[in-house]
Amino acid sequence: MTAAAAFSCKHVPKQQPRLARRRGADIWKRLLLLALALVPVLARADIPPAARQSYEAGLDARARGDMQAAALAFEQALLLAPGFAGAWFDYGTTLCDLGDPSGCRNILATAIAQFGLPPALRQGATSVMRVQRGELRVGLGASTNLLRATSADDLTLLLDGVEVRAFLADGYRERGGGLAETAFNYQSSWPLHNVTARLDLLGRRPFDSDLPGLTAGYAEVGIGLNHLGLENLGLNPRSRAGLLALWVDEGYLGGLRSAGLWAEHQLSPEGAVLRASLEHRKPRDQSGWLTTRLVSRTPLTTNLRMNLAFEYDSPQDGRAGYSQTRYAFDLRHERTLPAVGGYLPRLALEAGVLHARDRRAYSPLFGDTRNVRTRWQLAADLSVNLNRQWRVNLGVLAARQNANIALFDYRELSAMLSVTYRFD
Repeated sequence: MTAAAAFSCKHVPKQQPRLARRRGADIWKRLLLLALALVPVLARADIPPAARQSYEAGLDARARGDMQAAALAFEQALLLAPGFAGAWFDYGTTLCDLGDPSGCRNILATAIAQFGLPPALRQGATSVMRVQRGELRVGLGASTNLLRATSADDLTLLLDGVEVRAFLADGYRERGGGLAETAFNYQSSWPLHNVTARLDLLGRRPFDSDLPGLTAGYAEVGIGLNHLGLENLGLNPRSRAGLLALWVDEGYLGGLRSAGLWAEHQLSPEGAVLRASLEHRKPRDQSGWLTTRLVSRTPLTTNLRMNLAFEYDSPQDGRAGYSQTRYAFDLRHERTLPAVGGYLPRLALEAGVLHARDRRAYSPLFGDTRNVRTRWQLAADLSVNLNRQWRVNLGVLAARQNANIALFDYRELSAMLSVTYRFD
């Protein structure tokens, strides 16, 4: 017998039991994995049908944007089935959307302690749990005044005290037509830290290539002030602050960039929100100025909300009108309509007014006239969720602006049919 044969014979008896043990371990691993895979199935089997129905109703309501109804449905599901993990997590994140970060964190912390992290988050740490959602919308529409420009053909100007009749170029006058529009919205939040981020993008293109398109964007990040060691000042998780940025480009009509700070406080969960911001706004080819903005959003009933806003532009010598003050008021009513063919339409109605006043005469070309303008607006939006991802919207808008200077008088009637894809 060779040395190699002797070595082989010597070790064969010891390898076979080890191989058998390894095969046995593999069998137990497979059985364990199968058991873990069956846990969610068995858990779902323990959920009463009524609880499952309430949970599904909450998902549908959230897809429609009705967060109040979604929270009530998730809460009902938990009352019927306290061990329903999905309802715990969805109820918590919905409370965040409703402006109750304390309730949100309490519910999520309880859910994590009881069920662990959701499967998609188990590879990360509990402290960085993130909830995100977004929408992509494309639509086709038509408007009687794509530029929101004056319908006047000519204006009377003063040149060295002499009245001169000036005709407006077609590019700056009222013009209607069709348009295509694309919008994107993305929101992300870290509920356990009360940190949020938001991004909105909008692109609009008239079918008439002679008219300028519109591109706009808004970005915002915020954090709860109670995480900054400011609890002694009476701040709670509903006190938040952050940064914002805004940009608009309307081709030859002009553009604007803005960046600034904001802070807000919600008086109670689902209550009024008070928000203040300080921005530096810089129009294209003009000097910039500081804008102070104060806003209040107040729910009057479950379906009715009132918004009030005040804006003040600091004086700027190179600006027409020197500085400007604006006041805005609007009411928004949302409600779910009776089901039609198995679908639940949702209707939003809005009425608002904007009043703006310049501090000084607008321009020597218009004499000593100080521009004061008032804009009235009515809007309606009818939406139908085809499922939890796809929604169809029909929006109609009517607006009328009156001003001391005829150049700023305009009328608008527009409609937009769009399809929205929602993801989270």
